[in-house]
Amino acid sequence: MRERFKAEPAEVVCKYLFRPAIMDDNRRSFKNMSDINIAHALMLDREKIIPHEDAQKLLQGLLRLEEKGPEALTLDPKLEDYYFNIEQNLIADIGMDIAGRLHTGRSRNDLQSTLVRMNIRDEVARLIPLIFELRKKIIRLADENKETVLTGYTHMQPAQPISLSYYFCAIAEAIERDYERIFAAFNRMNYSTLGGGAFAGTSFPIDREFTARKLGFNGPVYSALDGVASRDYVLELTGVFAILGSTINRFANDLYIWTTDEFGYIEVDDSVAACSSIMPQKKNPITLEHIRAKTSHLLSGFVSVFGTLKGAHFGHSREVSETFTMFWESARQLEIILELLNATLETLKVKKEGMEDKARKNFCVVTEIADELVKTENIPFRVAHKIVGNLVRMCLDAGLDSSQITTALVNEATKEVTGKETSWSEEHATEVLSPSGSIHGKLSMGGPSPKECGIMTGRLSSGLDKDRAEFQEKISHFAKEREALHEEARAASKS
Repeated sequence: MRERFKAEPAEVVCKYLFRPAIMDDNRRSFKNMSDINIAHALMLDREKIIPHEDAQKLLQGLLRLEEKGPEALTLDPKLEDYYFNIEQNLIADIGMDIAGRLHTGRSRNDLQSTLVRMNIRDEVARLIPLIFELRKKIIRLADENKETVLTGYTHMQPAQPISLSYYFCAIAEAIERDYERIFAAFNRMNYSTLGGGAFAGTSFPIDREFTARKLGFNGPVYSALDGVASRDYVLELTGVFAILGSTINRFANDLYIWTTDEFGYIEVDDSVAACSSIMPQKKNPITLEHIRAKTSHLLSGFVSVFGTLKGAHFGHSREVSETFTMFWESARQLEIILELLNATLETLKVKKEGMEDKARKNFCVVTEIADELVKTENIPFRVAHKIVGNLVRMCLDAGLDSSQITTALVNEATKEVTGKETSWSEEHATEVLSPSGSIHGKLSMGGPSPKECGIMTGRLSSGLDKDRAEFQEKISHFAKEREALHEEARAASKS
């Protein structure tokens, strides 16, 4: 294998490059490497590229090797990579004359890029159920809080009353889009590069469609060069992870602010909080803090992959393979983020009374006064806006909050602008100034009324069910193809 060289790999190369990669692959790649080798051997037999008797012995050796498992392998970093270690273990079992035929019609380059696509496919498939769980929890919170009134904010200032359900529906809808991006990227990367050779294909009459299908791929990457050179799927996946992280960061930031004494809207469970070493009264929402910090690591992963690919030539090199290092770290960070957020939401306590009380007092409801003046007094909205602006100024000057607004005050502000008083009764002013009444009146599509929130939670639940079914169909397809691959291999090894 290293006949071209006069020296063995340096210890520093083995220590920092070969050994860590081989050990990681033995932990992560054994099953997929075995499947690739079996599929390739079946194809070589099917296309009569190697003698059938040799293919039988080769398949028998591969099946034995798989049955023994990764723990039984003898690993040597001086063999450079995991594939050569697998090959040497196979040679030790069935001899060079048979095992040496396995590499016919392929290169380490197309083999490795196919292997990584399968490994990444497995990892994304492992993360997706955590996203489903997050969506489910948020939809449940939305469903439970259609009548929970709180202040909605723009520019982080009290704006208009909304329901907590309305807020959670918006978050769930955003995460649904984030999931769609991830699943689309998952599908786009599910193409095989096996048979692309080092980068220029092969003169052997291989069947790339066959091996792609047997390994559960949608098909082969048509261009051999593109298949070996491209790492855009790593860039895309780390990118969509970072986009999901951005949504989660903004969500976690809101929850974090709402846990403060100044807001007091929610409380995290003791099981996901930490105490102070000196201040016994403290209850620190640490999961939200870690979530906010870790979403920045997702961005770092994307930037690192982008930087690694920038300037790399469009072919094979170890340089482009360094992108995988940051993918695995991004995937790990996303897993932690999702697990922590799911645990936090599972036991989240909502303080409904305090939310509505703040909404009654912080002037978020006064836009309703302007709207009601338009409806009942037949005045332009811009005039109504001016009236309410005067009304708020009058209240602030008098030290009043919005719960203390009376019909007399509305009339005084209206008369200051129009010279006329309103036709409102005291009961009418109280009704207009009700935060709950405000959200019940917002019946426009996608608004915060309980009715519209019910429609949104229904749509979100249906979307989650559809996405789960589509994902499960894909996972079932992978499992069926793998089972069929091994059945065919066992049959071919005996016939």
